[in-house]
Amino acid sequence: MKPALRSPALWGTAAALIGNGIFGFSFMFSRIALSVSTPFVMLAWRFLIAFALIHVLSMVSAKRKISGWLRFRMSVRDCINLIPFGLIQPVAYFLCESYGISLTNATVSGIIIALCPIIALALGFVFMREKPSVKQILFSILSISGVIVMTLQQNSDGDIRFLGVVLLVGAVSFGASYNILTRKLSGRYSALERTYVMMMVAAFSFAMLAIFENRNGLSEIFAPVASGKFVFAIVYLSLFSSILAFLMINYASTVLTVSKTTAFCNLTTVLSVFAGVVFLGETITPVSFIAAAVIILGVVGVQRT
Repeated sequence: MKPALRSPALWGTAAALIGNGIFGFSFMFSRIALSVSTPFVMLAWRFLIAFALIHVLSMVSAKRKISGWLRFRMSVRDCINLIPFGLIQPVAYFLCESYGISLTNATVSGIIIALCPIIALALGFVFMREKPSVKQILFSILSISGVIVMTLQQNSDGDIRFLGVVLLVGAVSFGASYNILTRKLSGRYSALERTYVMMMVAAFSFAMLAIFENRNGLSEIFAPVASGKFVFAIVYLSLFSSILAFLMINYASTVLTVSKTTAFCNLTTVLSVFAGVVFLGETITPVSFIAAAVIILGVVGVQRT
């Protein structure tokens, strides 16, 4: 094997690309699941299944004493210590993003969420002393500009409420904080250990929210399971968008700086738009194609500087 192929940075870049690529298609599958379910019920099923699967994976890792990013040597105290981490992502982020989007329109929500990488850059400098180069900052801004242009091409119908903007800013803050924390925790906890706690906290939190939401008729929680398209969407969301994607992002944060890990976030916009075009029959404009090229150029530029 050539030395370049053994490079942790190369594998970290591939992991970040895979993780964000999976996230890009999760919007489409979430829309499919939400056509027959409420957000809390969908999220409860998503993370309950994800936690069950990653628990099995973790037990196998512990029994076979696997090392590296799939190591699992956590104690109950470790799990408790990481609960705030799990509350930030995915619980707080998903809550703020979901309600923020519902209280604004596609244009505003897309633009605000696109700011996450640049906020993460700033937090990385403050808390991790990871100073991005001028070129990385410029390429990050270029990528964000592409997201904004692509977002402006979408249907912007809908009211814009101040609370929705506040919640979206909260989502960006939680998303950026997650990128900082997972990088900071990578020295002590493996990618599998961090992902395990994230799935555990999310499963409990969203299950409780779904039960509270349907306290007068718990059958509503189980009704969507009768739908084949709901089950199909949940399999993707739990196995790929939850376990695999977060495992990849948590691994990437172990070997890459915050600036390089978060640069891939804007690729989710590109993939979500093209997924809608290919699988849902949505339209795309020439301007969106140009914006997609700009986003990719920005991401590549960050990685090469």
